[in-house]
Amino acid sequence: MKPTRFGIATLPNKIDLYYETFGNEANPPVLLIMGLDTQCLAFTEEFIQPLLDNDFYCIRFDNRDIGKSTWLNDTWHRKNPYTLEDMAQDSIFLLDYLNLQKVHLIGVSMGGMIAQRLAISYSERISSICSIMSSAFMYDVSLTKKWQEKLIFPLLPFLFRHFHIKHPILHPQITVKFYMKMYRYLNGTTFRYNEEELRKIVTEGIDHRKGQNPRARYQQFCAIIASGSRIKGIPQINIPFLIIHGSADPIVSVNHAYKLASLNKAVELIIVEGMGHTMPKEAFAYFYPQLLDHLSIS
Repeated sequence: MKPTRFGIATLPNKIDLYYETFGNEANPPVLLIMGLDTQCLAFTEEFIQPLLDNDFYCIRFDNRDIGKSTWLNDTWHRKNPYTLEDMAQDSIFLLDYLNLQKVHLIGVSMGGMIAQRLAISYSERISSICSIMSSAFMYDVSLTKKWQEKLIFPLLPFLFRHFHIKHPILHPQITVKFYMKMYRYLNGTTFRYNEEELRKIVTEGIDHRKGQNPRARYQQFCAIIASGSRIKGIPQINIPFLIIHGSADPIVSVNHAYKLASLNKAVELIIVEGMGHTMPKEAFAYFYPQLLDHLSIS
């Protein structure tokens, strides 16, 4: 899929964001915000094309520390990490750069958290929000039954600010093999694991673009930790609000979707049985019609 426009947007905060646009810019715009340690390529042609077919204009971009956007490895420090609020500001600056006054949001995982922050803090710029496989507060002790997690969750901001956590999950191997194994784990229980298609995306990101930042996952994870909860802000969102979540998500439990939906009376909630922490194209039939309706009535 060839973008209608692409390039580097140099933002007022000195962050460079790589972006691509698709479709007719006169149509209603949809900003696609991807998740942790994931390049914008994960918004595939299969995901974008139905939006174009229904007369939307799509923008996807690499978050800071990802892909072709600015890597902050030399200036980043755990005692002063950037936050999801900073990443939301990146999105607003990108909209300004593209002369877009108001957009629909579709955010996946961490991207859903950023979308929530945008809807709370920049409501005048947002037409609707769709939060996919995401959470209002990843470390909500009320959503875990494990006593170890209940004990450690409140300590996470302190721990990540004062200690370098060396867990291998936070410092992945930058190889196609590693990411393919990870996506197989995330795939859920119902839908086919499309190894061939995923391998193309992962190989493109690691071998043919700028590459995969080895510190992206840790630094973006610290942003999630430093940003805390959006639970008090979610009820303030007064635009069309759609939540999509898989029942078999191994990273962000489906309980997060139910909790998020309970915070705002305007929410429409779709639970896709067997979907994990990925969006296989076979799962689209279970949420895409509602997604298009959501965007059309906004």
